Amino acid sequence: MGLPDLINKSRNKAINLAVIILSLVIAMNIYKGHLVRLEGLKAQISEENKKGKVLSGIKQLSEEVDAYRRLLVWKESSLSMAELNNLARESEIKISSIKPLGESALPEYSRYIFELSVVSPDYDRLAKFVNKLEVYKDVYLVDLLDINSTSYNKDKELNATLRVSTIAILD
Repeated sequence: MGLPDLINKSRNKAINLAVIILSLVIAMNIYKGHLVRLEGLKAQISEENKKGKVLSGIKQLSEEVDAYRRLLVWKESSLSMAELNNLARESEIKISSIKPLGESALPEYSRYIFELSVVSPDYDRLAKFVNKLEVYKDVYLVDLLDINSTSYNKDKELNATLRVSTIAILD
């Protein structure tokens, strides 16, 4: 084996080494490119997950608003007065007068206010009436309860004034 064979052999090894190094550089650049894309995709997935959470929260709030819309439907004041009379009858108290005090309208909902003068045989039945108002299927809010007599009157009855309001969501 002479010098030309040794140079030829070395040249082949050098070319092979250069090809391997070039292949490694190219593979490294491809790897870095894919790594950057992978990090971008991970960030995009993270953003999409955040958006998904926000959208599911919005969906849940939308469902709650729809439930309130079904609960707080508009009804005529005569229907509300009839419901108040029925609740009073069930609680064994007498309504001596019901006065609609008007409507307080806001952009999203309206509030209808009634003033009731009631006569109750005792505090328990008055409390029972107020409780029935507050847990009734339609929303009634007791804004004011003013017991006019601190003791029973001559007929052994309590006179009270209630300001009751109901809310309806506007469409």
